[in-house]
Amino acid sequence: MPEVKPRPFVSIVIPTYNGGSFLVETLRSCLKIREFEVEIIVVDDASTDGTPERIAEQFPTIHLHRFKANSGSGSAGRNAGLELARGRYVKFLDHDDLIQPRGFKAECSEARRTNADIVMSRWGVVSIGERGVFQKDTMKLLVPPDPDRLPEAILNGESMPYTAAALYKRSFVGDQRWDASVSVIDDYDWFCRLALMGGKIAKTDAIAYFWRLHPGSIQGRSNRNETIYQKFTFARYRVYQKIEKELMNLGQLTQPRRRLLARRYYDCLRCHSPHEGELLAHIQRLDPEFMVDASCEPNPRALWLIQRIGLPSFWALYGLSRRMIRFKRFPRSSIKGWIRHATSPRE
Repeated sequence: MPEVKPRPFVSIVIPTYNGGSFLVETLRSCLKIREFEVEIIVVDDASTDGTPERIAEQFPTIHLHRFKANSGSGSAGRNAGLELARGRYVKFLDHDDLIQPRGFKAECSEARRTNADIVMSRWGVVSIGERGVFQKDTMKLLVPPDPDRLPEAILNGESMPYTAAALYKRSFVGDQRWDASVSVIDDYDWFCRLALMGGKIAKTDAIAYFWRLHPGSIQGRSNRNETIYQKFTFARYRVYQKIEKELMNLGQLTQPRRRLLARRYYDCLRCHSPHEGELLAHIQRLDPEFMVDASCEPNPRALWLIQRIGLPSFWALYGLSRRMIRFKRFPRSSIKGWIRHATSPRE
């Protein structure tokens, strides 16, 4: 009779593409876990840097699944790992995350105590230098919202648990899949969808993991790259569309939530070309009394102009200025160039 392995309490799923030394450190942090039985599933997205061979040699006990061709998205790897998982709970990591064993133990203990469908934890974000050293002056610790106010927190634009800052009961998420079409923020999309499904959600004060920002990561480049910024913003718009649809289906799209959602859509307007008018009309349908103030329009010059000519006129003028700039019909020093400068996104 073949030996039947005991069912692990948690399946840790890690998609990777050319993970290199980052993945090695991530796996080492996972192998420090002692108190709860875990299985580690690495899904390699057709790496070209020798990652699969390195993992097979250095970590023979880890379940390695390889794609024959690159999928172009970590979502595919997470979905494959979810199908392979045997644990009662699932945790998703990226290959540049460092799990914190004490925080992981606290998450598992809370899951066992409460039988929750989702257990949220605190998490850390830190930049690392060229030699992989933590830059402690960049370290931030983030705290998830309280479970009883998650819909409002989502619609307020507050930080939601990143990829590894939550445990998910496998029976609760078994028929769900990660969405590759919003891959730049697929963890945000995944969590928001699940948070609105009506499951039991618990929270701990433990730090689940550290997310290492480095020059090679998309997030590490996003604040310096306008194209990536636009991809993030448009992906967030698509997630808000899903949230609106789900709340409407549940009969929970109340007027206060409509107001909050209208403000989130306003955040997306500048990256929504060429359909600003359609989105603006949708914002006004959601909240006919929508007013732009400094809390949703951080650029004082744009706010000044909106208050004088009105929101529809402002966006018509902004769309015209952007089209004119694209075809080089006027110098940047002109009034239309000033409008573009006034409405450019700021960090």
